[in-house]
Amino acid sequence: MELRHLRYFIAAAEELNITKAAARLRVSQPPLSRQIRDLEEEVGAALFDRSQKKLRLTLAGKYFLEEAKTIVSQSDRAAKIAKATAMGQAGQIRIAFLSPLGGLFLPQAIRAFRRKFPMVEVDLVEMVPRRQLEALLDHEVDLAFVANVEVEGRSEFAFETVMDVELRLALPPDHRLAKLRRVPFSKLAGEPFITVTRSAAPATHALFLSVCRSFGVEPYVAKQAERAQSILDLVAAGVGVAILPAHIKRYQANVIWRRVTPDLPRVPLCMVWRKNDVGGALETLRGAILRHFKNLS
Repeated sequence: MELRHLRYFIAAAEELNITKAAARLRVSQPPLSRQIRDLEEEVGAALFDRSQKKLRLTLAGKYFLEEAKTIVSQSDRAAKIAKATAMGQAGQIRIAFLSPLGGLFLPQAIRAFRRKFPMVEVDLVEMVPRRQLEALLDHEVDLAFVANVEVEGRSEFAFETVMDVELRLALPPDHRLAKLRRVPFSKLAGEPFITVTRSAAPATHALFLSVCRSFGVEPYVAKQAERAQSILDLVAAGVGVAILPAHIKRYQANVIWRRVTPDLPRVPLCMVWRKNDVGGALETLRGAILRHFKNLS
């Protein structure tokens, strides 16, 4: 049984007229009649009642029609998906990110992408930077978003900067330095800092220590956490101060944000993928994300 047999049968069943079905299929009537009889013989049941002047479906034919439509529809969909996949317009992509920074831009970019490519399934999974890169190598995810310091020098990855993240000083609301409009970094000497754990983002942790020392301050790390949201909550609770992306200040109202003197360096946020992953839906999505950030700038 071939798909063309099913298509011929569906046309005849919907038209209930061989002449009209042949015209619809753009075939001559005798071959169409012969193909339908061959199909009935293969099925082992009469699909049409030919005892009357008007062609009618038998009970077996009615059931067979529904199944035939399903099979043809699935076949057409499979062909459509295969073609779309080859063109980078279908498939499945998993994106790793760290909340809350990823949540500020990924939903908008993915929503715009899915409007254009509805057959691409996009999944989001939250991971700390170190785990993101491990998951990329293990093919658990297809895209990651980490600070450039985490991926620089890694030859197995390709990456592109999507935005420069501005850093600010986060203070508890009753902190002695909160009354200042700009805080001299030297005044943070001896302050308890809350930082990202070394195991979660080793290069980012090292960058924090390097920045502090470049400003003449040896940081006292009182507490560490894996996620920026947890660090924010600890600052709000008065446990210490922190250097965090300015974008996330909306996630905790009980924190005072201040610039410091000298200015803190901006940290490039990178979109990262396996170097050998080219073409297909992933490349299409990468392009959509880059365009999204260009529109924001």
